[in-house]
Amino acid sequence: MRKVVIVTGANSGIGLALCERLLSQDDQIHLCLACRNLQRAECARSALLRSYPSADIGILQIDVGNLKSVLQAAKQLRERYERVDYLYLNAGIMPNPHVSLKAFIKGLFSTKAISMFATGEGILTQHDRVTEDGLQETFETNVFGHYILIKEIEPLLCHLDSPSQLIWTSSSNARKSAFSLPDYQHSQGQESYSSSKYATDLLSVSLNKHYNHQRVYSTVVCPGLVVTNLTRSIMPPLFWKLVIPIMWLVCIK
Repeated sequence: MRKVVIVTGANSGIGLALCERLLSQDDQIHLCLACRNLQRAECARSALLRSYPSADIGILQIDVGNLKSVLQAAKQLRERYERVDYLYLNAGIMPNPHVSLKAFIKGLFSTKAISMFATGEGILTQHDRVTEDGLQETFETNVFGHYILIKEIEPLLCHLDSPSQLIWTSSSNARKSAFSLPDYQHSQGQESYSSSKYATDLLSVSLNKHYNHQRVYSTVVCPGLVVTNLTRSIMPPLFWKLVIPIMWLVCIK
């Protein structure tokens, strides 16, 4: 029986690279590209099939920043599959990111330079918004929508004869200092991305406490130093060409 692998945010960036890696390791899985944009998902599927023509690749429309979409997608998953072996919770956003050049220059000549390059601490701010569900967009997209998806497909995950894996795309930017439990949606701050990633780390711990006895295991991973559409929106390409070599040296150390 083919293992069922679902990847949210699979049409570009880390999600697409992950799908390519999965198929290079085992092209006999059933891979489901769970994406917000069906046209982009189809393009990603076509690109993967060119490299792996015998692969079994499906598409699912889901916007994890919209609860109605999440519920509809979960219903389709329950109708399609008897089980889900791997669920990669990768889709995410960093809304309207801004870099403080003043903080960046100041950080270069401080003891926090390495931390700044590795995590973006102190130099990245975002202006979040409220969704039609009444939730902060970053929190709903990066955390809550995925959580609801897990709860809605729980019968597909909990099988005592074989474990299921939940894998969250976290970040080195996930910092405790940006997260506040009384303001877990981060409606009062300007580091919503960092807060949401720290929240996923906390949620993963809680999910293990709740689900391990049902053989469902949750893990968080940091993809490392990666330039994606998200990072390109922060600063122009020339900036990354100049800074990436420095960041690589920092990460190696």
